[in-house]
Amino acid sequence: MTEKQQLLKNIYEQHFAAVDVNLYLDTHPRDRKALESMRCYTQKYNELKKLYEQKYGPLDMFAPINGDCWQWIDSPWPWEN
Repeated sequence: MTEKQQLLKNIYEQHFAAVDVNLYLDTHPRDRKALESMRCYTQKYNELKKLYEQKYGPLDMFAPINGDCWQWIDSPWPWEN
């Protein structure tokens, strides 16, 4: 597995975990342990996503816009990796 693939895998894992905890928090909004897990997963997700985008370009259309060109179309689409 390449470094790029490993980074993308880690991003997907953090995203999955955050979505899972989000669903739990929908019915248990005051669960402090779940809230802390959500903070950790989203923080790690954001860090990994930022790192990926610095190295390989936009991961999604919500990536920061750099320069004077729409870069989302320049990279392979996420499902092409």
